[in-house]
Formats: sequence, structure tokens, C-alpha cells
Amino acid sequence: MDRWRESFVRILDQIDEAKGKDAAGKPFDPENRADTQDKLAAAEPSFDLVIEGSKVNLSWQSVKEVTVNYYLMDVELLFSRNPFVQQAGGEFAFIKPNLTKVVKLDTVKGKVDLGLPLELAKRNLLVEVTAAGKTRTAAYYSSAMDVKLFENQGQLKVTSRDGTKPLAKVYVKVYARFADGTVKFHKDGYSDLRGRFDYATVSTPEKQPITRFSVLILSEDQGASIRETNPPQR
Repeated sequence: MDRWRESFVRILDQIDEAKGKDAAGKPFDPENRADTQDKLAAAEPSFDLVIEGSKVNLSWQSVKEVTVNYYLMDVELLFSRNPFVQQAGGEFAFIKPNLTKVVKLDTVKGKVDLGLPLELAKRNLLVEVTAAGKTRTAAYYSSAMDVKLFENQGQLKVTSRDGTKPLAKVYVKVYARFADGTVKFHKDGYSDLRGRFDYATVSTPEKQPITRFSVLILSEDQGASIRETNPPQR
């Protein structure tokens, strides 16, 4: 029976797609809703942006070129405005980028490391990619520090990236989110000679429970890092 045969063919097609095989050349039925949706999805321009370390990874489908904007960030200012939102694209909507590049994409579908401009590689940046009326943003924090959080003690330790040298006098700023959803400045200060800082303890404890901390670690010459963590279970 044709109807049953087509049903099993579609099942096999879906299995092939789940295995990562190309769906091109598969039979297409314009009266079948699933086929129509699949075809439209395959032709729709889409892309994603992920920053891992110093790599700016762009993946795309049906996009021929993208515009990449680089914005220098005042990390402390942006953190103070939105301590629990590390993506700050809206803050830059009406600001001229510090650098703009147009990148041609040779294939219909693929992935590439856009890299960072040499003149900005040691700065804190917001990377914005636009194409086909869509925008993706990701924050890049230039950091030569290694930050370890000791959640049960409410402490952190800042060292050089290889973990051998404690970093003293690194600025730490902490915001707290409470059970009712409000966000409030909690404390700030500097790491001690051991590179340690107690981000949880304050002289006048809050009346309502804290559910989450957001912590900015900012050095004049070693970059910046933002971490979120749970409060100590005491």
C-alpha cells in the first residue's frame, strides 16, 4: 500500500537525518505538511555565535555573508546594570562599533572561527553578528586569571592562569539575588595576598534568604571574569 510505504520511507529518512546524513535528494510531497516544513526550515537563513576561550565560533545555514561588530565594554558598568545578565547586546544598540568586518561565507552550511582582531584581542568585547535581519551577540572577557570558587565557604581564589601565582589586589564586586527576585549590591573589595576573597560574608546579614550570587573579578592588567554561584549552605 502506497500510504504505508511512504510512512516507512519517512521514518527511514528521519533515522538518516538523526545520524547526520544529508537530507538532500529525498522525495518531496508538496501536499505533505511535514515535507513542506522541512523544506522551508532547510532554506531559512540561520546562524549561531558561541565564544569559547579566544575562539569566536560561527555556525550557519543558508547565509552568504555576515557583518561582525566589535564593541569595547566597560565591564564594571555593564555588570552593575545587569549583574545576572552577561549578554549585554541591548546596551550597544545605538552605539557605533569600535570595529566592523564583513565576512563572506563560501558554503551553504558550515562552521568557522572568526577569530579576534589583534588590536582588540586583549580587551573586553561584545561581539555582535548580524545577517538576514537577525542578530546574535556574545561577550568576550580577556582574562589571564584562573578563578576558583569555594561555594561551601563563600570564598574565591584568584591566581595566574597556570595556577602557580596568587593574585593580590584584584577587585571583586558582588551582587545578590533574593528569594523574592530582587537584586541588590552585596559587597566589594580586593583579593588578599593569598589571592582570596570572601564574597558571601557581610557585617549586617540580610533579612531574607539569598538564592544566588553574581561575582565580578576585575584586574587592571589581568582581565575580567564574571561568575554566578549559589550561597553557602550553612
